[in-house]
Amino acid sequence: MFPSNSRRPLPQPRQLQCESCGTEHQLTIHAVTATGTTGSDLVTVSYTCNDCNLFQEHLAYASDVAAALHQVRWMAQVTLFGDDYVHCGFPMEEVGFEVERLCYRIANAGGGFNAVCLPTRVLRCRCGFQLEVPDQRH
Repeated sequence: MFPSNSRRPLPQPRQLQCESCGTEHQLTIHAVTATGTTGSDLVTVSYTCNDCNLFQEHLAYASDVAAALHQVRWMAQVTLFGDDYVHCGFPMEEVGFEVERLCYRIANAGGGFNAVCLPTRVLRCRCGFQLEVPDQRH
C-alpha cells in the first residue's frame, strides 16, 4: 500500500477563465465532453482566449459550462459537444461513410508512395455545411 502523500491529487474542476490574462468573456469554446462518470456533473471543456490566444482544456462543472455558454460571444465554427458535432446551433447528421487514402513518401525508400486508408464519416448541417471526420467506431 502506498502512503497517501505519494499519490498525485486528482484534477479539480475550474471555472472557464483564461489562466494568462484572467478574462472570462473573451473565450472561444471548442469542445465539451463528458468525463465518463455516469451521473457526474463533471465535463472536460476546451477553449481558446481571444485576447492572448492561450488554449486551455480542463475539468469543469457542467452547470458552470452551461452558464458560460450563455455569456460567451464566440463559438468555434464546429463545436464538439459530447459525441455530437454542432454547427449553426444544431447537431450535424451523418450522411455516409467515405474512405480517404493518405499517401506519404519515405525519403530513403526509393521515392515510392505508401498509402494509408482512414475510414471517415461525412456529417452535414441543416445549412448545408459538410464536415468529414475520422470514424472512431472501427
